[in-house]
Amino acid sequence: MTQHEERQGERGGAARAAASDLMSEGRQRFEHMADAQAQFWDRIQDSNRKWLDRMQSEASIAADFANKLTSAKSFTETASIFQNWTVKHMEMATEDARRLLSDTQDIIAAGTRFWTNIGDGKSRGH
Repeated sequence: MTQHEERQGERGGAARAAASDLMSEGRQRFEHMADAQAQFWDRIQDSNRKWLDRMQSEASIAADFANKLTSAKSFTETASIFQNWTVKHMEMATEDARRLLSDTQDIIAAGTRFWTNIGDGKSRGH
C-alpha cells in the first residue's frame, strides 16, 4: 500500500469517527431536549390537575353554602353562615395566590430548562 493510500484510509477513519461522534452528540441533545420538554408538560399538567381540584372544591363549598343558607332559621344563623363562608373564601384565596406563584415558578423553571437544553444540549437538574 502506498503512503497516499494509507493517508486516505486514515482520513476516512477519522471522518467516520467524527460522523459517529456528531451523531452521538445529536442523539444526546435530542434526548435532553425530550426530557426537558416532558418535565415542562408534566409541570403544566400537574398545575391543571390542582386547579381542577380547586374548582371542584369551590363547587362543593357553594353547594354546601346554599344548603345551609336555605335551612337557616334566623337572621343570626344566616349571618353566621355568611361569616363562615367569607372566612373560608379568604383562606382559599390565600392558598390560591400561593399555588399560583408556586405553579408559575415551576413552569417558568421547566420552560427555562427546555429552552436552555435546545441551545446547548446539556441537561439541567430536575
